[in-house]
Amino acid sequence: MPLLSLMIAAQALSASAALPPCRLSYLRLSMDGRDGDFNGMSHSGTALMIRNLGADCMLPALPVISLRDAHGRALPAMRRAPVGMHPGPVMLPVRLAAGHQAETDLRWVAGPVFAHNRAVKPTRLTVQIGAGTLHTPITATLYGEAGKPVAFEQTPLHVVEGMPAR
Repeated sequence: MPLLSLMIAAQALSASAALPPCRLSYLRLSMDGRDGDFNGMSHSGTALMIRNLGADCMLPALPVISLRDAHGRALPAMRRAPVGMHPGPVMLPVRLAAGHQAETDLRWVAGPVFAHNRAVKPTRLTVQIGAGTLHTPITATLYGEAGKPVAFEQTPLHVVEGMPAR
């Protein structure tokens, strides 16, 4: 069974390898708090959506996300690797059809639950795609342990079907 899974993954990778990387100029970034679905028990988050207004293309499954302050400086916040997976799962690129969007969920600690807290308050979220970045405003407070970068969870991008461009 593992061999079959590897063969299927290899076929998917070779079929999508013919597609170019997504062009930054055709991508639109937005967020959706899902009416508070991410909130509760000192946690919060958002769904981050990347819409493709160009031709079919490829996106990295885990694009690099950074949080920035009002002056554009990177804040000490970083993606936390999945528990028990080091360095983490192998992520194949995501095929993003024209007019469709891919989503990732971001989650973080939103309350002072640590013995010694550190809080960061970003005003901008950036997503690195190739050599460029997309950005969108964000209003959030993320907490972590003092002396360490604040962590957030990021799921791999997944394509949302049936979302043609308007």
